[in-house]
Amino acid sequence: MRRATFIRSRAGAPMRAVLFAVLSLCLAACGLSGPAPTDYVLGAAPAATPSTVPQTSMPVVVVRRVLLPDYLDTTDLVMRKGGVVVSSPTGRWAERLSVGVTRSLVAALSTRLPGLVVTAASPVGRPAREVRVDLASFESQGDGRVVLVARWVLTDGGGKTLVAQQVSLVEPLTGAGDGAVVAAMTRAVDDLAARIAAGLERASPLADSAG
Repeated sequence: MRRATFIRSRAGAPMRAVLFAVLSLCLAACGLSGPAPTDYVLGAAPAATPSTVPQTSMPVVVVRRVLLPDYLDTTDLVMRKGGVVVSSPTGRWAERLSVGVTRSLVAALSTRLPGLVVTAASPVGRPAREVRVDLASFESQGDGRVVLVARWVLTDGGGKTLVAQQVSLVEPLTGAGDGAVVAAMTRAVDDLAARIAAGLERASPLADSAG
C-alpha cells in the first residue's frame, strides 16, 4: 500500500509543477500589462450651450475624408524617429486618425465660417464648395515638436479648382507625455483650418453657388 501511494505522489508532482508554472506566468503577465491606455480625440469639446441656427438657405461646404499614410491611419498614437515608427504604450486615438482629423477640421472651419454649413456628410444637392486634404505627415517627430505636411484643394460645386496649397506646419510640445502631443496636433489642425478658411474667403462669393 505504501508503494502505491509513493507512485501516485511521484506521478502528481510534474502536474503540480506545470500548474505552478502556468499560474506564475499568468501573474507575471497581469503585472506587466499595467493600466489600459488613455483614449484621446483631436479638437476641443463642442460648446454645451442651447441654441438653434436655421441653415436651410446657407451655402454648403463639404470636407471630404482626410487622406493619411497607412502607418498613421490607425488608432495608434505614434511617434516617428527617422524611418522608425513607435506606438505609444500609454495612449491611443478613440477613432481612426483620418476620422478624427476630418471631424476636428469640420468643427474648426464651422467656428470660423458661421455663414456656411460645413459638413463631412454628402449633401442632397450639389455643394457650393468642396475641400480635399491630403496629409503627407502628421505626427510627433521625437524632437519636441509635431509636424503637419499637407496639400489641400478647394473646388467649386462643379469640380473646378479655386485654391490649392501645400503647407508645412510645426507645433512645439508644451509639456511631456501623450496629452502634450495631442494638444500640439490639435493646434496644428486648427492652424490648417485657419488657412483653409482664409482660402474660402478669398475665393469667389458663395451667394450664387448655394443649393
